[in-house]
Amino acid sequence: MLPWARKRPDPVASVSGPAPYETDCDSCHDEEAEEYAESLHAAKGIRCGQCHTPGLDLDLEEDGHPDPAHPMADGKCGGCHQPQYQQTLATTHYSGRSLEPLAADEDRRLELREQGFLVGRGEAALFVGDEVAGELGGRLCVACHFDEHRLGRNAVVAADACTGCHVKYVEHYPTAIPGFENLCIGCHVRVGVTIAGQVVNTHLFPSLEEEEDAP
Repeated sequence: MLPWARKRPDPVASVSGPAPYETDCDSCHDEEAEEYAESLHAAKGIRCGQCHTPGLDLDLEEDGHPDPAHPMADGKCGGCHQPQYQQTLATTHYSGRSLEPLAADEDRRLELREQGFLVGRGEAALFVGDEVAGELGGRLCVACHFDEHRLGRNAVVAADACTGCHVKYVEHYPTAIPGFENLCIGCHVRVGVTIAGQVVNTHLFPSLEEEEDAP
């Protein structure tokens, strides 16, 4: 959490949402269940089968089980995180993504997962989208937030979360900031609070100058 952000309150009840497609995933997927138990999603009562459902995001295997090789698409995340999703669609990360036939190529999906959902490395790295799924089939969310099944901020607050691609900015602001490993988010992420008190982080990643010039 960013130093100036309010702490999110501990949830007192499960959040509403679609009925889980599968309800006993932890009986087989114990390691994933342990990781997921550490997440904010789990604390809010969101079950595996509310995200891992058949349809656009996941193929079905012959026994009706969701295909674990199919990474979660941005449209699934946007179902709950709509402000962040809309902001992401307005970024150059989205407009410059590499389009691939992910829905039809399981081997490529697995390879992409191992690569952190990025194509290439250094300044040539690109986020990835599914060429047949439009804006719903991107993999931007998991590229920054995939911390196995914790799905939080651990990946994006890591020291090289931004400079792993934006190599030339490694020494842009070398001074340490207390509470930050990823120095970029000190200037390029803004935190706000909705009228309902929900803490939201911008996903537009503007510079300070861009914010000052904004109407």
